[in-house]
Amino acid sequence: MQIPLESLQPLIIFISGILLTFAIARITHNFLIKHASEKILEEPKLKTIYLFVEKIIVSSVILVGVVFTTFTAFTETIGIVTSLLVVTGFASIVIGLASQSTLANLISGALLAITQPFRIGDAIMFKNEFCFVEDITLTYTVFRTWDNRRLMIPNSMFQSDIVINYTANDPTMLVPVFVHISYESDLEKARQIMIDVAKRHADFLPIGDLPKVHVMEFAESGINLRLLTRTRDQPTAFEMSKEILRQIKKEFDDNGIEIPYPRRYIIFDKRLEKQLNRIDANLEKS
Repeated sequence: MQIPLESLQPLIIFISGILLTFAIARITHNFLIKHASEKILEEPKLKTIYLFVEKIIVSSVILVGVVFTTFTAFTETIGIVTSLLVVTGFASIVIGLASQSTLANLISGALLAITQPFRIGDAIMFKNEFCFVEDITLTYTVFRTWDNRRLMIPNSMFQSDIVINYTANDPTMLVPVFVHISYESDLEKARQIMIDVAKRHADFLPIGDLPKVHVMEFAESGINLRLLTRTRDQPTAFEMSKEILRQIKKEFDDNGIEIPYPRRYIIFDKRLEKQLNRIDANLEKS
């Protein structure tokens, strides 16, 4: 049985229109990304908002293209849609209520792009996870954790949750390094070694009187010291602190500075002490 060409025409128009829509969306995407890249090089702080606007424009092109193609290919759907809108007013309210979270995420995404509490590429702390901002989409934000996991966070969450931004305004970080030395060790020599190690580190950024060492506490088995230094950003700070600790241990060993073990002193009852002394004396005689 041969299918009349007239009956296939709406389907052909629909498929062609959809393909054309996605082709236009792709061209629009490439055009916007190319020009956004030039602007981003001139003003890196605008990267987040440029990419977010690009997503809105491309999504709008696809939405308009699909709707226009559907109504052009299937003209009878206009009347059906109009009737449905009139008859199912209550259903539209229900759908509207159900889509509130999506709308909230969309509005929050726009606010994130405009206000920029964090930008793409920023180092942040979110819910005790150290992350880098990888992307901000229309409804959710992508964080890449330090161990290369991806957190997909709905944009509306950032209206109430606290985000620590290590990159905003001034990305430099103060780096605290804690060291414990024995009471018998030379305190001033230990302080000077710690300062010298920090100054020699390739990532050290001098400012004020840093690096500096403070005596923090007289602890049970020794003295707690804190070295305070500075570097360019939070990821570097982590690596720097661990390398400084390694170098301090090496320098302490070479200079006789002791990092103590926990110590306990036992005080015996005098009667027990006398008995132990008698036992010790008898052992020596034997």
